[in-house]
Amino acid sequence: MSLIEVQTSEIVKRQIGYKWRAYTGVFTSLVVIQLLGLLFSLNGTGQMGSGRTGYDVKITYFTADIIVGFTIFWGFLTAFLLTTKAYREDDFAFVTNRKTSTLSTIAFLFTICVIGALTALLSSFALKLLAYVILPGEEMLLIQGMGDVGTWLQGIFATILIVFMFSSLGYLAGMIIQLNKMLVIVLPVVVVGLMILLSRGGFQVEEYFFQFIFEENQAWLFTLKTIAVTAIFYALAVLVSNRLEVKR
Repeated sequence: MSLIEVQTSEIVKRQIGYKWRAYTGVFTSLVVIQLLGLLFSLNGTGQMGSGRTGYDVKITYFTADIIVGFTIFWGFLTAFLLTTKAYREDDFAFVTNRKTSTLSTIAFLFTICVIGALTALLSSFALKLLAYVILPGEEMLLIQGMGDVGTWLQGIFATILIVFMFSSLGYLAGMIIQLNKMLVIVLPVVVVGLMILLSRGGFQVEEYFFQFIFEENQAWLFTLKTIAVTAIFYALAVLVSNRLEVKR
């Protein structure tokens, strides 16, 4: 019996370092998906116009909203893929258990979600530059900068929370599907079916969910809600993960 006590924090730290070096493909996919979002954003995210005798004015808004949306999808898909058997068994190259494996994966997901959110928001400057250079016959009349620093930081923080929240949903969905491969087909059917049944009863699940999260005006309440939802999703994923460990 070894007299050296291995600390959980040390194991988690080593696993995070391993995943950071081994899963470089997630950053390649991030670049690709944000470039796609950038291309789609060249059409603008909103337009308005007015006309009078002799001239017409059309205003096109260029924001990073579409790129952020693509990044949210990337966070969901990346978390989903990290639940597959090949990725999960990579952790057992270390002295580990299901607890440290899950903690290191969640920490890794949070780190890459921070990077994804930052690059998504910063890409708005690249988008405006491309729109100015590439779009023919367009005259740039006004370019809005980053504005108030406090507002900009709030936007970054909110985007990080949203991407991380959807990654928790992807992680939960991936863990559930690992219970039985047939759930790849059954789970979406059940979810969509329940949403249809509830909508016929006058309860729009997706509408209430988005109102609950995204229409919150108080920053501290928005933070509390997103953290609570994220924690619930990851807690459920841990419960499912323990069930997988029993099956092994």
